[in-house]
Amino acid sequence: MWQKLTKDEILQEVYRRGYKYGREYRVCSQCTLLTVLEVFGIQADELVKAVTGFAGGIGRTGETCGAYCAGVMALGLFYGRDIQTMKHPKPEDGPIPGHEIEKGLGRLIKNLRARFIEEYGSVLCNDIEKKVIGRSFDKWDPKDRIEKDRLGGHTTKCPMVIGKATQWISELIVDEERGKK
Repeated sequence: MWQKLTKDEILQEVYRRGYKYGREYRVCSQCTLLTVLEVFGIQADELVKAVTGFAGGIGRTGETCGAYCAGVMALGLFYGRDIQTMKHPKPEDGPIPGHEIEKGLGRLIKNLRARFIEEYGSVLCNDIEKKVIGRSFDKWDPKDRIEKDRLGGHTTKCPMVIGKATQWISELIVDEERGKK
């Protein structure tokens, strides 16, 4: 499906879907990964399940943003080293099997990180909350969760972060895939 769309159409669709999922389902890591997988036609229920723990800055700690973590995972799914390369390297792969694969993926992740830094000044959940909501929240405190909701955390602010993250991830994938041709 995505191959028939323009880059702008893809970026509009992932933002729309990511924002919608963020409002409906809340868990930023799952919403981000699910959006990217759906738009690029990949069925990977177990991966969406696996990223649950990245929400709220990994285990609700406020550390690395779940949407960013999901982006790293999505890029790895597309461009990471596979098991065959890892376990059964060819002699021409050199001393580090798949090293060029890892460097290429690292370049994409560095680009994604730069987008987060440019937009939010950080890849940390607490810092991003401060930037978009005005303060960070204790993700374990029920009163703080209510306050975050009152300030639009799960209705507009975090869904916007998810939408932008899905755009940045998808743009990297589209540019990489279309640049190969």
